[in-house]
Amino acid sequence: MSDFTIELTGKERDDYISKRFPTKTLPEIEISIIDHLLDQLDDQIDVHKEQLHHNTFNVDYFIIYYSRAEKWLKDNDLSTFDAIAYCNEQEELNFGEIQTTFNNAETLVNNYAYWKGSELIYSLDCFEDLNTMLTKKDIKKIKDEIWAYYKLPF
Repeated sequence: MSDFTIELTGKERDDYISKRFPTKTLPEIEISIIDHLLDQLDDQIDVHKEQLHHNTFNVDYFIIYYSRAEKWLKDNDLSTFDAIAYCNEQEELNFGEIQTTFNNAETLVNNYAYWKGSELIYSLDCFEDLNTMLTKKDIKKIKDEIWAYYKLPF
């Protein structure tokens, strides 16, 4: 901790967070998708900020195995049809057409995580203020904002 940093607890911490990160409407994101981003962030130092989403949700799979993907949908109370509709809507909005065939749960969940990850990253207030090439300070800003907004249980 630097000389300029103090440890805030309780109400002081909550007040600081609400002043620093005012309430806004954020996308509903499943905790496991947020956790996936948080797990990947430390590997994104010296990466171009525009590559953050691609590196986190497109280079590696969010989930592998059909059975795990089916379980993930069930555990997150997400119907297959709702997930397909969401993904198709995102493709239509971003590409002007639907390009992906969802012929298994793994493809569906990874595509769903890709689009939700995009919503998460680009909804961050700090995103525009990040350096072009991400630094440790940038990664901390991202983590702080995510922790403040989503009040994660882990």
